[in-house]
Amino acid sequence: MSLSPRAQAKREQIRTAAQQLFLQHGFAETRMDAITARAGVSKQTVYSYYAGKEELLADVLTQLIHRFFEDPSPLKADHAPLETYDDFQKGLNHLAETIITTLMQPDYLALIRVILSESIRFPKLGELFRSTVPVRVLKKITAYLQQARRQGWAHFEDADAAARMFVGPLLTHVLLDGLMTPDRPPRRPDSQQIEAIVRLYLKSLSER
Repeated sequence: MSLSPRAQAKREQIRTAAQQLFLQHGFAETRMDAITARAGVSKQTVYSYYAGKEELLADVLTQLIHRFFEDPSPLKADHAPLETYDDFQKGLNHLAETIITTLMQPDYLALIRVILSESIRFPKLGELFRSTVPVRVLKKITAYLQQARRQGWAHFEDADAAARMFVGPLLTHVLLDGLMTPDRPPRRPDSQQIEAIVRLYLKSLSER
């Protein structure tokens, strides 16, 4: 169900307050009362949009990566079929750039650190993150690769494994140059490095 502009603004107000508090105090120490006060709304209003903190955290995560899912790239379900191998390669380059740009946002990395630090006490947080981000991202990539396979440009037995193999090298940058270095800004790979990753990946897909 679509929300009115006023309702969308109210939801954004709540989401922004929650994100700030999660980053400042962590998930466990953030209370719904504090989110209500920071957002400047009533508790009834908050619960009219969210069942609880877990659902609110999921929405915060989703909004931080909305660029990936809303981007009018070859990953859009209604995008015209790929016409050339060059289209496929350009699409992978664009996809890799989008993943790096999206996942190396400072606020996103900070929120992931919160989830990792508290997932032992709150195991549901790990599953929440997995279902909100990785599963959806891999599903998009898998669909794109299957389209390329139908065109004869990619050869693989397991689409899920092929998608994970694409994401893996990118995540080393997210992990080593972003997540593990909270004392400095994320150091994202440049376009040449990303293109090199894509070329190596395409080479692996060309081997039967």
